[in-house]
Amino acid sequence: MVTELVPARLDLSAIADRIASDLVRVRLTPNGVRLTTPVLFPSGAHVSLVIHGGPSHFIVTDDGAASYEAELMGASGIFLRAARDVSQKTGVRFNDHELFEIDAPADRLPGFIAIVADAARMAVEQSALKLAEHIETEARQSIADRLISIFGKLAVAHDAKIMGASQHTWKFDAAVNCGDRMVLFALTTPSANSVASSFVKLDDVRRLDPPPRNVAVLTKRAAFKPDQITILNRAAKLISADDPDADYRKLVA
Repeated sequence: MVTELVPARLDLSAIADRIASDLVRVRLTPNGVRLTTPVLFPSGAHVSLVIHGGPSHFIVTDDGAASYEAELMGASGIFLRAARDVSQKTGVRFNDHELFEIDAPADRLPGFIAIVADAARMAVEQSALKLAEHIETEARQSIADRLISIFGKLAVAHDAKIMGASQHTWKFDAAVNCGDRMVLFALTTPSANSVASSFVKLDDVRRLDPPPRNVAVLTKRAAFKPDQITILNRAAKLISADDPDADYRKLVA
């Protein structure tokens, strides 16, 4: 005899209602209806909207939620440009504080809710990407400046271009000439793209004969996963961006 693992009949309507209530939460406030959507900001927070007006036309707004998310990550200035760009592309209005759609007809309200929520997500997502690019650019310049302060300007080449064993030319953040050998430095962040990019070029140049000495400079070692550290270790020596000068000298000695 086979034990029945599931009920013979499922109440799909009840399941659907439960899923909907978990994905979307609605709360009545003095300013209108606050709707928490399943759309996520890069931080993992849910995009929330406020709906007010009626009965035939409504205003759907993020009530400054996207702007607040950008402020938390330190990207307020970047967000203003990103939100204006998203506004032009999507048609959702932006008033330097909130993304909103005014005069949303009642019969098309769900569609406008989806559009405004996605616009808020896109604006914050673009801000996060631009902020990461800005931070990485500053970090690359900082590494080059630090190497110059340690080894001298004549020994350091910024944005050095090296041809690997594959005959592809790679750009490294800095190269230090130490007599008979060149030491290449590649700034690496915990993002999967950065780890993969650093590994590919470091692995290619280490196959040269004779090979240069490779160094992957980790922006924040604690943020890297163990498998990322293992992968990078196969192609380079590892050092943290904030390690003392003596550790950098050891790599070049």
